[in-house]
Amino acid sequence: MTMFVYGELCKPLVLLEILGRVPNSEPALLDGFPRKVNPETGYFHAVRHPTDLIAGLLLKSIKRNELEKLDCFENVGGGEYERIEADVKTLGSLTRKTAWVYVAT
Repeated sequence: MTMFVYGELCKPLVLLEILGRVPNSEPALLDGFPRKVNPETGYFHAVRHPTDLIAGLLLKSIKRNELEKLDCFENVGGGEYERIEADVKTLGSLTRKTAWVYVAT
């Protein structure tokens, strides 16, 4: 599986703490979402907006159990984020790929 990340999860030390490894990644863009700061938490989240985009990383070879760890870190189901599938564009090859991404609920 692949995961598009754009905030804390772009940091290798954060990934190492959560997953026990730093997955291979490549720069990518997510269309239709700007990156906004949640004033209550101080963390970034993606909010739908058709003309904006977010630069981030496409994490590769994410395993099912790692996805669950990432969900826990992002508190999916806790009210701030949900995980959806979206098309992202890689910057190296300019190809579109489907990836999981955390967006504001």
